[in-house]
Amino acid sequence: MNCSICHRPHHAKKLPFLCAVDARNRLYEGRVEYAQALIQSEEAENQVNAVLASAEGATPDQKPDPSARAAWLTAEEKAAADRTSQIIAQADRLRSEVDAARREIAAKKDAIARTKSDLAAVTAGTSARRSRQLEEVERSTQRTRYKWNRSADTMAATRAFLCEEAARLYGLRQVKKGSVKRYEIGGVEMFDLHAMNSLSPEVISTSLAHTAHILVLASHYLAIRLPAQITLPHRDYPRPTIFSLASSYQHGEIPFPGSVASQIAAESEQRLPRPRPLFIDKPLAALAKEDPSAYSFFLEGASLLAYNIAWACCSQGVSVGDKDSFEDVCSMGQNLWRLLIGDQLHRRAVEPAFPSSLPPPAGSPREEGRGEMTNPKSTIGRWSHGTVHSSLGGAEGTEFVRNFKTLSPLKVADRLKKRLSSEAGMLEWETIEGDEFEDGFDDGVLVRGHGNAGSVGAASIMTVRTAGTSGDSGGGTAKGTSGWTKLKTR
Repeated sequence: MNCSICHRPHHAKKLPFLCAVDARNRLYEGRVEYAQALIQSEEAENQVNAVLASAEGATPDQKPDPSARAAWLTAEEKAAADRTSQIIAQADRLRSEVDAARREIAAKKDAIARTKSDLAAVTAGTSARRSRQLEEVERSTQRTRYKWNRSADTMAATRAFLCEEAARLYGLRQVKKGSVKRYEIGGVEMFDLHAMNSLSPEVISTSLAHTAHILVLASHYLAIRLPAQITLPHRDYPRPTIFSLASSYQHGEIPFPGSVASQIAAESEQRLPRPRPLFIDKPLAALAKEDPSAYSFFLEGASLLAYNIAWACCSQGVSVGDKDSFEDVCSMGQNLWRLLIGDQLHRRAVEPAFPSSLPPPAGSPREEGRGEMTNPKSTIGRWSHGTVHSSLGGAEGTEFVRNFKTLSPLKVADRLKKRLSSEAGMLEWETIEGDEFEDGFDDGVLVRGHGNAGSVGAASIMTVRTAGTSGDSGGGTAKGTSGWTKLKTR
């Protein structure tokens, strides 16, 4: 539509209002919407009148009664007033709650402010008090650690004293003959394992029984658990035995091997570990021939006992020589004497006569690290399984035990068996008399011996004089008493 004045075409953006025509065009949409609103209002009024008429029982064409309409309006007004009063009451309640919340917030702010002021007053000297309390705790910790270490030292000295006294009461001693040292316990010689071929069964059994008894007693005093469990004689268990490393401390009470109870357990197919005997009833050579299984079990038991002694020495810081040496591990008498007596004698010889018993001052060389004394001390009785201090079951004790590196019992038993087997053939001698002397030259070599394999040598073959027993000073030889022995044919 063009403008009636300027005759220019209308453009919504460039020429929005040019004249009255444009103004009329702008107001036209609003007028149309207003007309539509009037029509809708009239329709709504007609619907309300129809509803009122139906409520009053009149037809839609009839006009409603003004009194009924007034009553309806009055009821609506009362309902509106009730709703208004409820809304006002709800608003008042919400207003009171808001006021209470504000008062509570104000009280909390006051409490927070007071707390902040108190904290500020308290934290004014916190660093100084903290440092002072820390120093007090450190001094108390050092005193407690020092007392703990002194208590551990006293306990270790008590353990060592009990072991030494028990060993001396049991008769453990070192006997020196020139440069040769031998060891006795209970009046019986403690032999090395590789020298059992020349000993009687009674000596072997008695010596091993005494050794096992004093070792169990020492382990009880030292509060250590030996790797191989030893069972001492008790009721219905006449002789000592020892269990292997795998079966030690993994079972209850085991009947004595060969007893009626063990036979009943074997017949009932119970899986019970078999203890290794620490005794024999026959010479080793005869036992090896007649019962190889019992012979192997006995050697394994003796090796386990020697391993227990070597392990106990290592756990208490006592030297056993070369830990990988078969000879040093088999020297049970020497190792046991060093453990219970020898090391303590050496320690008393090098210690000062009057050691100080006063606690060291803080920061001194004797009170460093874990509060331990820096002067060298004996370790006998220090490491154990029965205390928290220097416990063999802890991390440090496990690392300490891991560094032992001794020969295992099976290796000791294998080497011992080979050693005894190689020497057994040299000990099978028999005495010849009288006319049999001449037959020895036909059979081979004549050797003078007395049952000790170590005395056989090249100088004793065909070069030894006969020893007479007739009593004459000329050294004559009586018939049948030549003293020669013939090597038994193998």
